[in-house]
Amino acid sequence: MTHGNNLTALRWFAAGLVLYGHSFVFLGLPEPTFMGWAPLGPLGVFIFFAISGYLVAQSWESDPHPLRFLQRRALRIFPGLFACTALSVFVLGPLLTSLPLSDYFHHERTRGYFENVALYTVYYLPGVFEHSRVPNAVNGSLWSLPAEFFMYLTLALVGLLKVPRLGWLVIVAGMMLLSRFWASQATEMLVIYRTDVRQVVICGVFFWIGAAFFKYKISRLFSTTTALSAVVIWLCLSRWPEVFILMGWLMLPFLALAFGLEKGRWLGRLAKHDYSYGIYIYAFPVQQTVVALWPSISHGMYLGMTSVMTLGLAAMSWHWIEQPALRLKPVRPATA
Repeated sequence: MTHGNNLTALRWFAAGLVLYGHSFVFLGLPEPTFMGWAPLGPLGVFIFFAISGYLVAQSWESDPHPLRFLQRRALRIFPGLFACTALSVFVLGPLLTSLPLSDYFHHERTRGYFENVALYTVYYLPGVFEHSRVPNAVNGSLWSLPAEFFMYLTLALVGLLKVPRLGWLVIVAGMMLLSRFWASQATEMLVIYRTDVRQVVICGVFFWIGAAFFKYKISRLFSTTTALSAVVIWLCLSRWPEVFILMGWLMLPFLALAFGLEKGRWLGRLAKHDYSYGIYIYAFPVQQTVVALWPSISHGMYLGMTSVMTLGLAAMSWHWIEQPALRLKPVRPATA
């Protein structure tokens, strides 16, 4: 499967947006928003989902075999997630818990933290981050992984059912309507498998638009001219906030993929080192830890420290765990 050279750089950028946005939250500062639409953290997540929709749809079309498809998706998510979970339980927890170590390790909630490996999201470790601004949350970023994997399952189902191209547009329209009239309006969570279904819908819009862009070969329209035109049109619509937000569903994936699928001489060098997933899953616990140890740290120092520490963990995750796991991806058998 051929990827645009800038896609890895774009994923780095999206992960960095999440880290940057959360830096304000952890220090008790107002989080910046993009054009008054979305805070920077969620904006990074939306970009992730749009890229994922495009690439996962491409992966399915190149090899529409459900078992191999799910093996590839599992190898991308679970090895790195298991390592992050284990480090949280056996390193971060013992260092920061307020409980005696024997009580910590014998606590049922300590063992229960490994439910994250099954995408059954758990944020709490006993005695850890009890008095933080975001209390009792070891890794709040894990909420998006069940939503992401659910998108993989639904796309595989759509593929198996051989839903025609028009059906993909129906799915996109349905997700938009659910997001606009329910998910973004509802004040009470609808929780299934410890996942807020509202967030699945909100992020799912971007995933399915990315997938539809691949299905309809929208990449033929990508160019510097169309990207600049899209930016100008979208900014002009900011005069009408409601229209601007609705157009964001289309414009954000369009701009992200137009950039990501472009060949990049310099940014393309990042293609061999996709630290984005590691940055995403390690940033939250690193940021929680630093602010817990140095609560009066300045924002600039905090951002610098957490960025370096997170990047180091992400690099180790990629080179020692994620990349070796990806070498195990099944290959489509050659046809005669």
